[in-house]
Amino acid sequence: MEEVLKLKSIKKAIGRKTILKKIDLTLEKGEILGIIGPNGAGKSTLLKIISGTMVPTAGSIEFSDRNGIIGIVPETPAILPSLDGFHNLQLLASIRGKIGKREIKEAMETVGLDPSNPKPVGSYSLGMKQRLMLAQSIMEKPRLLLLDEPTNGLDPLGIIDLRSLLFDLSNQGVAVIIASHLLREIEVMCHRVIIFNDGHIIREVNLRKGDQEFIEIGVSGPEDWDTLSRWVEANDGQIQKLPSKDTYKGILRTSLSIPQLLPHLTYLGVRVESIQPARANLEAAFLESAHLKEGVYR
Repeated sequence: MEEVLKLKSIKKAIGRKTILKKIDLTLEKGEILGIIGPNGAGKSTLLKIISGTMVPTAGSIEFSDRNGIIGIVPETPAILPSLDGFHNLQLLASIRGKIGKREIKEAMETVGLDPSNPKPVGSYSLGMKQRLMLAQSIMEKPRLLLLDEPTNGLDPLGIIDLRSLLFDLSNQGVAVIIASHLLREIEVMCHRVIIFNDGHIIREVNLRKGDQEFIEIGVSGPEDWDTLSRWVEANDGQIQKLPSKDTYKGILRTSLSIPQLLPHLTYLGVRVESIQPARANLEAAFLESAHLKEGVYR
């Protein structure tokens, strides 16, 4: 596959605080990449550096097409409240002078906005403002799209429309990076996800194919779970309990297949209620990578 973007050893420091620490990342044509992590992990900073609105302290950024256009949806909409949607986009388009009224109208209609609506943007709902920012991000036909919390303010239908739009753009060869807190939507929309924390990429999850090392297992009670957990730890495996008050289910990472695993559990007396191969589970991967402090994930 053709690489659209390559980051090498990107570092960003402001004063004495290091926000990004040696980030290496590649992005392929048509790939939808998700970035998740706690607040302050460095997600928005990384998008700003890729877009060129912030300069890295060290490292390099390579684009396959130096003249390629980047579309951006920032976390905070940059719009003039006194103008209607069409004239906001017309003003933004005039900066580069590459498109006209037709392309602006097409972009607005694509995201479900009426170009002839005279309503000033200041009276738009948050969801309508977000749709307008999506329109501005695609109106110049970018090869790379950067979305920072794009589902903010969108209702369920708006989220479905966004998902459909991103799939269409991906099929056209547009590469997309999404930073979001919505694990479920990231899991549905993305081909690959990187988990960010404290300025590092601490894990990568490929959602295009199942990870054969992962097994979803459910046991009968707390004693079974404790026995299973001790065995996993003693055998260099990993296990993450899925959030639930009433059941004992989790994602087990092991080099053993299910037929190889079951005799060990039977010998230990673990009462297994369910067991099956697990596709890459983003929530489990994220919790496994997070830090539990005073009963709360950080």
